[in-house]
Amino acid sequence: MEILGQAIKRASHELSGREVVTVEEIRRVTYTIMLEFHTHGSGIDYEMIVDGVIESMCDEPATINSLNFSERLELDDIEFRHTHSCTPTKELVGEAYREYLKSKRLFDSMDRMREITDTFFTGYSIEDGLVRIYTKKKFRYGIFYSIIDDVERFISIHESFSRSFDGEYVVVALTEKELSPFLRFFRRNSERVKDAGFKIWVANVDQMSIDPFIGYPRDFTLLKGFRNPKVASQINSLWRDKVDQID
Repeated sequence: MEILGQAIKRASHELSGREVVTVEEIRRVTYTIMLEFHTHGSGIDYEMIVDGVIESMCDEPATINSLNFSERLELDDIEFRHTHSCTPTKELVGEAYREYLKSKRLFDSMDRMREITDTFFTGYSIEDGLVRIYTKKKFRYGIFYSIIDDVERFISIHESFSRSFDGEYVVVALTEKELSPFLRFFRRNSERVKDAGFKIWVANVDQMSIDPFIGYPRDFTLLKGFRNPKVASQINSLWRDKVDQID
């Protein structure tokens, strides 16, 4: 399949230089990269493509462009994968473990994130997929779930997707323990987000709530669904005061 080959090449490029990873990290990276191949109504089985990328990288390479993490290393019930020529060091495993935690947190939270947005868009029709589509009359929203570090890492993908999407594109990111990752993102990328026309909202799966970070919906009746509708304005004010202190 042509798209599988392209996805393998793109994911391999994104993970180039890495010698130790986990299946969870490969899945998370490929999940976002699939936005580059997303065409509404195309009938592409995105889960099958993601699984194909994982199989190519961890078992039998499907193309000459595929990385191959053929070796297994199990530590504390976590399976790490590494290249044949690599002798895993504490530093390499530590990096892979940090990425594993990010990946596991995102995918463990995905069902609750969908529940949060389904409730937020009460009264809208729902179409599931790589991008979850909510539609009501003239309003149409495309929702993609992520973490704020990945929104920055793949911001060019989100910019491109937003410009081609017929409706309002929203990335819903998980909350973090500290505010600093969001302030840092705002400093570096807020103008790019606004110029590309997409929005970033933040989901708290413990409180089952959602708040705006950058951008508000054009359907103003949705504002009542935010736990604190003024958060985006407050972030903007806080950025002016404090973001210069954040590297």
